[in-house]
Order: sequence, then structure tokens, then C-alpha cells
Amino acid sequence: MVSPLNPRGLPEHLQQRRIDLKADVNTAMVTGLSTKTDYSLTLYAVYPNLIGDPVTITVKTNPLPKVSNFRVIEEGLFSLRLGWTPPLGKLSGFKLFIPRTNRPGLTYEQLLPGDAFSHVVDGLEEDKKYTISIYAIYSEGPSEPVSLVGKTLKLVPVQQFLVQNATTDTVQARWASVKGASGYRLTWASSDGHIENINLGDNFNFYMIQGLHSGSDYTVTINPIFGDIEGPVTTAKVKTLESSAVQTLKVSAVSTSTAVVSWNSVPGATGYRLAWGPTPEFVGRDRPRQLALNSSTTEYKLKNVAHDTEYVLTLYVLFGSAAGPGISATFRTSPLGYVSNFKVTSYTSTTIDVEWSPIVGATEYKLSWMAENSNPQLQYLDRSILFHRIKELNPRSAYTITICAVYGNSEGPEISLSQLTVSDSDPVEAVREVKVIDIGVNSFTLSWKKVPGVSGYKISWIPFLGGQEKSQDVSAASTSFTIQNLQESSAYKIQISPVVGSREGSPVLVTARTLDLPKVEGFAALNTTDSSTILNWTRVAGVSGYLLSWRHISVLDTKTERLGPGFTSYKIDDLLYGRTYIFTIRPLYGEVQGPISIIFQRICKPSPNHSSLSLYLVLII
Repeated sequence: MVSPLNPRGLPEHLQQRRIDLKADVNTAMVTGLSTKTDYSLTLYAVYPNLIGDPVTITVKTNPLPKVSNFRVIEEGLFSLRLGWTPPLGKLSGFKLFIPRTNRPGLTYEQLLPGDAFSHVVDGLEEDKKYTISIYAIYSEGPSEPVSLVGKTLKLVPVQQFLVQNATTDTVQARWASVKGASGYRLTWASSDGHIENINLGDNFNFYMIQGLHSGSDYTVTINPIFGDIEGPVTTAKVKTLESSAVQTLKVSAVSTSTAVVSWNSVPGATGYRLAWGPTPEFVGRDRPRQLALNSSTTEYKLKNVAHDTEYVLTLYVLFGSAAGPGISATFRTSPLGYVSNFKVTSYTSTTIDVEWSPIVGATEYKLSWMAENSNPQLQYLDRSILFHRIKELNPRSAYTITICAVYGNSEGPEISLSQLTVSDSDPVEAVREVKVIDIGVNSFTLSWKKVPGVSGYKISWIPFLGGQEKSQDVSAASTSFTIQNLQESSAYKIQISPVVGSREGSPVLVTARTLDLPKVEGFAALNTTDSSTILNWTRVAGVSGYLLSWRHISVLDTKTERLGPGFTSYKIDDLLYGRTYIFTIRPLYGEVQGPISIIFQRICKPSPNHSSLSLYLVLII
């Protein structure tokens, strides 16, 4: 027996319904109920010539689903564009409702079809707040309303209005876009009363005003347009140039023999003439020179100028055969520089390694060395070389090493250092402060303190439980090394030995263990039905794919699916109702499988609470 309950919780017998069920039925669906209503459900067991005692439960049906994600998509001066996500189910339509607080008794109501998901409410007032409600309409009636507060735009002027970069006959106008404007009106007026204007679209925020008179004052105004409504006016004043001339002249990237000259473009110019030469106190260091450039050029690199010399340069604007006013600037080239960071990086009984930093403008380097009471030896090195090993030296001897940068046919100042080679019989000092500073899944980074006098280091590593030993030689300048292509979750023994010539010093041993491969997180079964489920998980960085498996908890037959790295969910069908399954997932790194993640899920129908108009009645016999 199915009976609705009145507000006092008593059954409404006039609306009572009877449902007859067969003896082998233990589940029944009750339909045709009202939303948000309390019902009394009474079940009787019927025997031949006898009716058993009743069992009664009280339940309440769900409300009709409401609209979700109700929002303002676009604001206008006199309108609001609304959007929403329709609820699931068969809809008759939607109803929009707006009370007009400034017009008592007046409301805005609009009925919309069931497939609508947006609507423009117009006829509103500027800069006003409106409370708007929406109802989903079903055959059973309307849902509960969903409301929001929207505000129309305010009629505002253009902000950040700039009129700049004036020439003899043009100026540039720039402004910040105004939200909701359909366009702009730009107007300019000369001091003698001549006025011109232009209407521009809403995508404009820049315009070059042309055809102006040289040396004249102009008033430039702009106002936004909203359909048929014009917004407030913003004003700026500007004056065009008396004559065309370069406004900015800059010299940059100055070196010992070059400099870059740049300037602003002059509208209407047919070309430029650039002249340069030493200032009076540096006359004789270089000769004066000049050249003509075309109108599209606004940058030129001066080459082969003298080092440590002050220059004056002048740029003229050309208009056909006539030259406009010139603009001048001075700059001084750099002196020939010392080689910086010149140092010894390692030494043995017969070799010394030196290195240095690059010098801008150098064409090559001149390196020389000599022992006491001997003749110097010389080596020229290309400018790309910043390291050199001096060989065939005498053990236990002091050497003076000198370097200078060469700039074409000129040599820069020299810088020297001294170094004593070691004896063949000196013991090799062990490496100190050896430690593992970074551990990865497949790598270690080793660091140590530099040992003076060595020619290099030998690094070797082997799995802790045995296996193939590998090694690598590194330079004497190194203080760290990364061992790669290791096995994850494995311990290793690592040794580092100093090397002097053909001799190898005592090794230093450290141990370390690589990290585990990351596992899949957030593994869960969602949206489970009576025959399927959707598995979801969080993407793992760096994987090449995933290995997904599932089986019934009481059998060993397992199904497997290999998925690409872009997957974060997968639907599995053809599952058995009421059974529990084991689902597993592993990340794949090439052919290597990461750790396993496991979940258990029982396959069953959705909860009865998901239906707003139906209830499930369960009979257990």
C-alpha cells in the first residue's frame, strides 16, 4: 500500500494506492509519485486465506533537479547575457524572473525552450544591480529557483589616453580598451578651428592621425560608443614638429673596435648620412669617415674603429638632395683588455693545465711559458679556445706562464702566473670531502674537493650485491659527476681515485641507493553501474604508459589493458552484477614496470537516491 502523508504525518487514505505482487518477487518500483513528498509504504505477506502482519516504512521523494552553473556571461550597458547548465531529465523549458525594485509592481518574466542554455536580458538600466532567478520547468512543475546578482556596465570615459610620437604631419593616439564599448570616436581640432573625426571599431586601441600641419597645436579627444549611446569625452593636447629631425641618437655595444649606432625613424625622409671621427684630443688615432644610408635603416654597426679612442658622430636626415638638421653624440671605445680569470686548473710532473675567460673583440690568444734560465716557448690559440695543456715540462721546476689577447694586429696587456711542477716520486693525495649530493630514480650526483696537482679523477661504480663494474675518467677541473642509467631501488658502491699521469691514488668509497619509481596516485572506481565501472587516476609525470588489470576476486583469470601516457581514466564493461573485482594499475617506464596500486570494487546498481521520482522497495524472504 502506498499513501502520501499529510503535514501532520498521517496517511491520506483517499490517495492511497494498492500494488499486488507475485510470491517470487522481492523488489518493486513505485512510480507516479510527487516530488518532495513524504510517503508511507506498507507491505503485507499474503497466504491462502490469510494476510500477514504489515511492515511499514516512511520515505520522502527528492525535489526536481535545479539549473546549475547559472552565471553572467557578458555585461552590457543596458543588458546582461546569462548562461546556465541544464539539469538531466526531460524538460518542458525554463523560466527567468527579474523583479524591478525601482519600478514597484513590475517584473521581467521570460519562458524559454528546454534546449536553451543562454539568454540576453535587455531593456535594463545603466550601472544597476539586478537579482535574477531561473526555474527548470518539468511536466510535474517547476524546480526550486537558482538566483544570482548581475550588474550592468557604467558609462565610463576612455582611460590612459596618450597622444605622442609627433612628427611634422602625424601624431599617434593610444588608449586602453573600454569594457563593453562597441567602438570609439576620435576627433582632432587645430587651433584655427579645423575639426576632423573618425569612428573606429571596438578592436582599436591605436590610431595614427595624418595630414597635420607642421609646428601646429592640436586638441585630440576620444569617447567610447555603446551602440547608439556615446560615452564621456577624454581630451589631450599635442604639437607637431617644426621640421623633421632625428629625436634620439644612441650608441651601444661599444667594444675595442666596434660600436652600434641607432636612431628613431623620421617619416618622409629619403635617407640618412652618418659621419664619425676622433675628437680633437685623439686626432691621428683614426681618420674621419662618412656614409649614406637608405630611409629604412635605423641602426648601423661601426667597425674597425681604434681602441681606447673618443669619437664624435653626427647623423643628418636627407629629404631628396636637401639635408635636414643633424644630431650628434660621442662615445669612447674600450681599451685593449686583460685576459680575465687566468688560472692553473691542474698540474703534474710534466704538464700544467691553464684556462681563462673569453674577451670580447679578441681574434686570438697568445700564450707563452718559460722555466728559469731557459728560452720562452710560444703558442697562438684561436679565440674559441679557453683551455690549454702545456706538455713536456721538467719535473720539480718553476714555470712562468703569460697570456694576452690579440685584437687583429694589436696585442692587449699581458698577465702572468707561476706554477711549480711536482716530482715523479711525490705521493698522490687522496680525494677529500666525497659525498653524494643528489639521488634520483636512475642516477647519483657525486661531489668532492679539488685535489691540487692531479691530472684527473677515475670514478667507478658497481651494484652492492655484485654485478658489472663501470668507470669513467673526468678532468682535473671537475668537482662533481652524475652517474646515470642506474637500476631503480638499488644500492651501489662508488669509488673515486685521483690520477697523476699514469699513476692512480688511493680510492675513496661511498655507498648510495637509488629511489623507487613513483606509483599511480588517486586510483579509484567511479560511476559504477550494475555491469561497468570507470577507473580514474592522477597522471604520473615521465611515464610511457600504464598497465591496467582486473579480475573477479574468486578467480585467477586476469584481463589486462596497456594504455598510453595520456590516459587518466578507463571504462570497463561486461562485469558481473553483485560481484567484487580487484583492479590494479602500474606506471610503465619503457619496458620497466613501476609499483602496483590496487583497489577492490563491488559491482552494483546506483543508489535509489539518484532518482527524484522513483523508489526501490526490497523484500527479503
